[in-house]
Amino acid sequence: MEQTVAQVIRLDFPSSLQWVHTLHAILSEILSQMPLDKESSDQINLAVVEAGTNAIKHGNQEDPEKRAYFEFVIQPDQFTIVIQDQGQGFDRERVPDPMQPENLFKSSGRGLFLIESCMDEVTYEKSGTLIKMVKRFTKE
Repeated sequence: MEQTVAQVIRLDFPSSLQWVHTLHAILSEILSQMPLDKESSDQINLAVVEAGTNAIKHGNQEDPEKRAYFEFVIQPDQFTIVIQDQGQGFDRERVPDPMQPENLFKSSGRGLFLIESCMDEVTYEKSGTLIKMVKRFTKE
């Protein structure tokens, strides 16, 4: 996909987990148009679905009056995803490390670790109600 300017795609969904499947389908189609290998596409998909689920479930508490916002910015050298919810936010530093022995067998708590492992850059803004994720395209 040859381009010189950024392409921006914006979505917003009601805060219901039923929309995560739609998010996955739309994202898969977007990723199929990019210069990515399958592993990178899978990593982005996992990170975005996880972050989207977090925004709806934890951020917005699945409140149907609240929305989750998604922005996909496609540039020649990278793909940036911004997800924002209407929740109270959170402090990333206070989220337990899933790799600590006392957390290894917990049934949840790995989402942020997965997101950060899959993407090249992850930042939390607006008190944790906004996550910005970047995946850079490697030159062949």
